Amino acid sequence: MASLTGPYCSACGQKQAERFGSSHLGKEAWEKIRWFEGDMLKAAFKVALRPGTVAREYVLGKRQSHTHPLKLLLAAIVLLLVVIAQTDYLSSSDQTLSKAIELVRTYSKWSFSLGIVAILVASNLTFWRRGGFNFVEHLVLATYTHFVIIAANIINLSPLLIRSTPELVQKHRLYTGIYMDWVEAGIVFLSFGQFFAIDWRRQWWWPAIGAAVFYLTKEGLLYLYARAVIRIVLAQLT
Repeated sequence: MASLTGPYCSACGQKQAERFGSSHLGKEAWEKIRWFEGDMLKAAFKVALRPGTVAREYVLGKRQSHTHPLKLLLAAIVLLLVVIAQTDYLSSSDQTLSKAIELVRTYSKWSFSLGIVAILVASNLTFWRRGGFNFVEHLVLATYTHFVIIAANIINLSPLLIRSTPELVQKHRLYTGIYMDWVEAGIVFLSFGQFFAIDWRRQWWWPAIGAAVFYLTKEGLLYLYARAVIRIVLAQLT
């Protein structure tokens, strides 16, 4: 151990620590929790407003002031799963096929993860010649963008946390299918335009093409995923 010549350690810079007591433990735990929540909320708000800009700055080297995209995405996924469970969003009133329904619910919880693949495919296909970004940098863009999409879905589900009945859930699913695809495509449109520094007056159609490719790719992946889930469920029921 290095000897102390002042209030801080000359070797590592840590402040001189007192003997541990219950008050110290509680104070340090609260500081860590408060920092985590504050840091994550600030980062989430910043990314929600400028997902493509944050992704561009991150891949170009400005990483100290931005939260790692995977950290944000994992936090959003956990929160989304909690909201889905609390609202019983994937439930069904039909109890005659309870085992099949439960299996479908188990696999359907992860269908949202296909979005990041769709974003990655869309950005690479549409902008593969622009900016000289490599695959990993496109992945950073896809991760930040998908975080915003998941956050939008959490907000969309949040009213059901107040009151959730099978009838309300069914109506919510019906209306969600009408507008959420547009919301997600809009997020991708904005993110692509920011990341690839698009001139919105002259080149707006490039991110529009990217958003369209995202939508078509996601629909195709969801179709294949649904077919795979049906086969898995049927195999487990026989």
